[in-house]
Amino acid sequence: MSSLLAAGLIGVLAVASAAGGEFLAGGVLVAQVVFVMGAVRVAPIPAANSAAWLALVVGGGATGWTAWAGLPGLAPVAIVLGPALVLAMVVQLLRRDGRPRLTASLTLTVAACVLVVLPAAWVGLRYADGGSHAVALGLLGAGIAVLADALGVSAMVRRLLAVLAAAAAASALAVWVETFSAVPAVSAVAVAAFGAVMAIVALAAVDVLGAESPRREEQQLVVGQNEDVAVAVTPLRVVLPVVVAAPVVYVLGRILVE
Repeated sequence: MSSLLAAGLIGVLAVASAAGGEFLAGGVLVAQVVFVMGAVRVAPIPAANSAAWLALVVGGGATGWTAWAGLPGLAPVAIVLGPALVLAMVVQLLRRDGRPRLTASLTLTVAACVLVVLPAAWVGLRYADGGSHAVALGLLGAGIAVLADALGVSAMVRRLLAVLAAAAAASALAVWVETFSAVPAVSAVAVAAFGAVMAIVALAAVDVLGAESPRREEQQLVVGQNEDVAVAVTPLRVVLPVVVAAPVVYVLGRILVE
């Protein structure tokens, strides 16, 4: 089910990108809300709620600024992240609970702010020369990867098949689809394949978290605590492939696709 939801989100982003950069920014904002409210806000760590709201403001600000200015660069991301790191420390200073697990709470806040701004790279890439093609190819690779993850075969086989299928699909687009004829086949394959690889990396990380959560729940029961780590697994499987693939596709798209 999570694979279908992830593929649906990627499909929405692809359609939004075809409609224009502002529409893509709207889709990215939806992905950021799902990530923040579904994974960050429910984290079993003190000040997770404050971290979620700060991350949402940071991510929404970077995405909105990029779309409003029509910038192909990532200057808004860098400018927004600086104050966000300071505000992450302010959030901890404002706590009135004795500040238990201070390091974990600060780490969550900073990591949430960094991760939530990464999808803004999709919007910046959309405004670059050839950006619509690069975004489409990157999302194609990520979409194939999340769909392949639902196959009932071993993880190694389905992930290898995903990369190969993404490369083949991108090559077919570059050769047979007229609107992609300006993109060299090798460039198209590279962007789509790396989009698939980064989505696979994200899914593998979520698999590790999902495998660790029952073990952690058992440990917490022993010491009399109740920390549900598994609740964030599904939102992460839906959104994290888009988050992780964004910066890599951005770099390759700016270099290889014009």
